[in-house]
Amino acid sequence: MRPGPDSRRFAVHDHRPGAAPAGTRPEAMALEVRRTDGGAAAPPHASGHDDRLLRVERHACLAVVSADDSADRFLDGLLDDDGGPGRAVAVHGVDPRTEPDAVRRLVGVVRSGMPLPEGAVHDALVGTALRQGLPPEAAVERATDLAAALGLRSVERTPVAALTPGQRSRTAVGCALLHVPKLLLLCRPLDDVDEVSEQVLHRVLGRYAASTGTVVFSTGSAEVARRMTDRLFMVCDGQVRCGSLPTAR
Repeated sequence: MRPGPDSRRFAVHDHRPGAAPAGTRPEAMALEVRRTDGGAAAPPHASGHDDRLLRVERHACLAVVSADDSADRFLDGLLDDDGGPGRAVAVHGVDPRTEPDAVRRLVGVVRSGMPLPEGAVHDALVGTALRQGLPPEAAVERATDLAAALGLRSVERTPVAALTPGQRSRTAVGCALLHVPKLLLLCRPLDDVDEVSEQVLHRVLGRYAASTGTVVFSTGSAEVARRMTDRLFMVCDGQVRCGSLPTAR
């Protein structure tokens, strides 16, 4: 995925890893999940004994697929105080249990059920930006830029409760992007949306991944995953079953 002309809306710095100079440590993964209970075996593509459930490099786009709500629960649980049962989580090397405020600055989230503030779309975006610590002027500017990028300018004064599923998903992704996070954890942003919304989200998330950060999203459909990315893994009952399955572009 290559950054397009709107990349400035998403990027603050280009965090792409380069070749590490001799004697320096490699950059931390965008997201790493480790097993702490000695439970089920590692995914089939892993070699030897490995306690890592999941490693996602910077600027990747990865789909988490499940037929039920397991994928959503997996993503929702990643930033819990205990990282979820039997696992430990690191975001760009930062532990959510010991540095929760730092992780909140690094991550943009769309929770399962896609909760949004009440009120008009513009007010929801600006209010979210203010709660994330942006100054008022920057909050309005950022909300306006993202509304344009996500094709929401025509519904800025529309109540969130009156949005179509696709418009609601675009608004939720906009709220997650406001503070320019390095990692997006998105529950079902592409499920049950109209074709226009899917195209907009593909473009915005693709440019974000190319220029700024990493995308991990859940879906109930392998076909939805294939249209967005060539990397996915399956979750069943909260357990990773297989990873990096080949998919069609």
